[in-house]
Amino acid sequence: MDFTMNAWLEHLQNVFNYYKIDSISFRENSSQFDIDDIKDVFGSTTGIFIKNTGCFAFNQMILQQFFPIEELTITAENFRDSKIPPSLFMQNRVTLSTVESDLDVTIKLNDLLLINSKVITVENPQMPQKLLNNFIKLWQRGSNPRMEYLYIDYFGGEENDEQIVMKGIKYEVNSVDRERYFKSVGSNYSGPVYGGMDVYRMDGVKATIVFNRYETFSIWEMYVWFDHCVA
Repeated sequence: MDFTMNAWLEHLQNVFNYYKIDSISFRENSSQFDIDDIKDVFGSTTGIFIKNTGCFAFNQMILQQFFPIEELTITAENFRDSKIPPSLFMQNRVTLSTVESDLDVTIKLNDLLLINSKVITVENPQMPQKLLNNFIKLWQRGSNPRMEYLYIDYFGGEENDEQIVMKGIKYEVNSVDRERYFKSVGSNYSGPVYGGMDVYRMDGVKATIVFNRYETFSIWEMYVWFDHCVA
């Protein structure tokens, strides 16, 4: 199996003339392969995406074999009782993404506060507005000190979402045509941030919060303007 896996990898690298392994995605039927063989062939990567492999034990072996993982993407259904272990939130990663699950699972405030990654991405069927309100207030008091960028999307959304999320929070509104460039350590992307609402942490660090509501879903983004994030 080692030879077959290596042969396929070499073939694909030659076809696409790309020899770097950016990440590995584990999906359905991945557990049919030997995790030690996968580690031997792809062990240099630190980006892991675990979808629905159908095997909790195999998911655990992935996390153990590829430790440390700098960029991790997981779903709640990767774990028994659809509960992500707190230890995974607390590790010092560059990026942690929790993607939309087929189950009606919502991330809790305590989960967000435990995350110690620089880039946090959350896709959820639901996102209570008061949760984000409390998160911003606690960030202003010093929580999640490593966070540089937060992305949250959820189904639906209401006209007054912005008022609910920002209730009781002092902020400065930027004009929609104001353009600033942001670059996170956890991303190769350097792009513009338009408008938004500026808030400040107790130590003076500024963050810009941007809200966009679409027909079927809504997106909240939070950009933290550390010196190295100003592009």
